Amino acid sequence: MRIFLKEYLIKYKEITDEITIDTRTEDQYNSDKKLQYNIPIINRIQYDFIHKYLIIAEIVIIYGLLKNLKKIKSDLLRISNNKKSKIVIACSKGRLRSPTLWVYAKYLGINAKVLDGGVASIESSEIIM
Repeated sequence: MRIFLKEYLIKYKEITDEITIDTRTEDQYNSDKKLQYNIPIINRIQYDFIHKYLIIAEIVIIYGLLKNLKKIKSDLLRISNNKKSKIVIACSKGRLRSPTLWVYAKYLGINAKVLDGGVASIESSEIIM
């Protein structure tokens, strides 16, 4: 998937006027806020589950997206100013949750990119909110 996303990846230092969205769980986001908004795809129980059963991680993430689709859609449209603002989506390392939400944002017609390396790639000294 990373090869496909290559042209849609962005480094944190390249972010200019894009709105940043963190897809990690609510407690992950609250304990380490580096981005502007939080739209969690899965909850903490699902997060712990996928780390036990990595083979089905993407299925659990897609299930979380579908289960919360109405709220996620509403949040994406609100945060993107009804598709007028560009967004950057991130998760822990940029491998599963953010690419999944990126696909959905693109489906909605939102100009979106995925943060290369995820939240883990952001140095504390670089944070721009």
